[in-house]
Amino acid sequence: MTQRTSQAQSPVDDAAPRAAVWLRAAAASSTAILLVAGMAGLAALIEVRHRGTLLHAEGEHLVSLEREFLSREIRSVRSDLLFLAEQPSLDSLLRGDEDAREKIEHEYLLFARAKPLYDQIRFLDASGQEIVRVNRRGDTVEAVPESSLQSKASRYYFRQAIGLPAGDVFVSPLDLNVEHGQIEQPPKPVIRLATPVVDTEGVHRGLLVLNYAGARLLGELREVAGAARGQMMLVNRQGEYLQAPNPELEWGWLLGHSTSFRSDHPEAWERILRTERTQLTIGDALLTAQWVALDGNRSTAQNGVVIISRIPMSEARLRPGPGSILLALATLVTIGTLAFHWARASVTKRDHERHIAESEGRLRALSSSLLAAQEEERRSLSRTLHDELGQRVTAIALDLKSAAQRPHGDGRGPWLGRAIEKTEALLSSLHEIATRVRPSVLDDLGLADAIESFVADFQERTGVAVDVELGLPSRDLPASTAENAYRILQEALSNVAAHAGTDRARVRLIATPGELELCIEDGGSGFDPSELRKTTRLGMLGMRERAELLGGEFELESAPGQGTTIRVRLPIPGR
Repeated sequence: MTQRTSQAQSPVDDAAPRAAVWLRAAAASSTAILLVAGMAGLAALIEVRHRGTLLHAEGEHLVSLEREFLSREIRSVRSDLLFLAEQPSLDSLLRGDEDAREKIEHEYLLFARAKPLYDQIRFLDASGQEIVRVNRRGDTVEAVPESSLQSKASRYYFRQAIGLPAGDVFVSPLDLNVEHGQIEQPPKPVIRLATPVVDTEGVHRGLLVLNYAGARLLGELREVAGAARGQMMLVNRQGEYLQAPNPELEWGWLLGHSTSFRSDHPEAWERILRTERTQLTIGDALLTAQWVALDGNRSTAQNGVVIISRIPMSEARLRPGPGSILLALATLVTIGTLAFHWARASVTKRDHERHIAESEGRLRALSSSLLAAQEEERRSLSRTLHDELGQRVTAIALDLKSAAQRPHGDGRGPWLGRAIEKTEALLSSLHEIATRVRPSVLDDLGLADAIESFVADFQERTGVAVDVELGLPSRDLPASTAENAYRILQEALSNVAAHAGTDRARVRLIATPGELELCIEDGGSGFDPSELRKTTRLGMLGMRERAELLGGEFELESAPGQGTTIRVRLPIPGR
């Protein structure tokens, strides 16, 4: 017997028919290559779809960012305008003080020097005649002599603003400044904000006008979009370019050329006109558009503008580089080598089969026993899941339904009805909990994007506003550190929503050399930390254990009525 076993295990490469080895190797290689190619194709499709989703989100984020910046700038200018309209020296001028004009002129000069965002500050009387005017030319601010002051009675902004109630503000469309009936050269973009000036009797005595430097605004918008992919455009409500990738296309209706977004993209413009916010694919580009009303009213107002992001869809495509080609070649070589060795072993095995006929019966018996044991284990697990968990939940639902069908005289019907709904929801929640045990965004995008995604979803679900400050390294953190930091943040914010009784929270996550520091603060109701020992809730304990298992620190600060602060420090291995 010993001799026979030794012969069965000796090499028989020379006896194996070489033709059979190569034939099997070719078949196995082809099958493996097709399988790997299919898996690679599926992975590439998933990656392309994922990149497309990211492009859609990036377009929406960029448009929202520019919209918020634009709205914030206009709100700031409105505030300045109303402040100047209440100056005591202006009231003195209305009451006939002869020295008041010089005081106003001096105040406007000081204000213009301190606020370089204004090209002009003017006070016009009720007839439209300029009484005081301060101009900015580059870094120079100067008052215009009385002899050079102009009448603006025919200008549209005067006619529309002079009749407004006191305290209201007129905001003009973004256009080019006009002097003496001609467009100023070089062209100077401007937004005019005007508010009526009334005397103590409530009589309209004039108009205060600020010319906000549109070039500065457009420059700021370009900087906001500078780090993003694709192009940003600003279009007025007639579909004319206010800001375009090619500056020569801008202000066409004023500068005498016919180029416009409306004519370049008629189909997209029709869609944009119908909805306040839209996202569509035109050709090989993703367009994201958002209407913004400069006066803060409906987006269909006369001075409405459209912020448009254009991102090439080619950004979502995969571009195989030299590394990918080398990896594919290495994979093919590996598959071929493995297939050849498998084929040789297969042919060798066929020659060995006659030597293991006796042991084959024992192997079948052993395999049968192993399969039976596996099936028994599976049946046991199935019975446990079905009988211990599924049947219990089902029984609870049936009992509650029976109770709900009883007479409602005791007033328990509505409560039992809701209990039924919650019990039935528990069954569907099991699958949701299982699929959400670990969010894929943590693996796909990293800790920073995972936190931003979770916080955005948390804010939408709970209504709690969260201020987030992130300072993470460009390269990935260790998986255990990132996952535990994410889980601690999840638990902490869940506690804020459930127990803090506040609508604001603050999250700070900073990586320093060798350490990751996480801080979650809320200004809610707070609690006595010593009471934690008397409760069955394990959230705080779980967060502490996560930190300590990684060799980190967990700190809790809270008091009734003074909010809660959680600080966690986790070591970063290898840093």
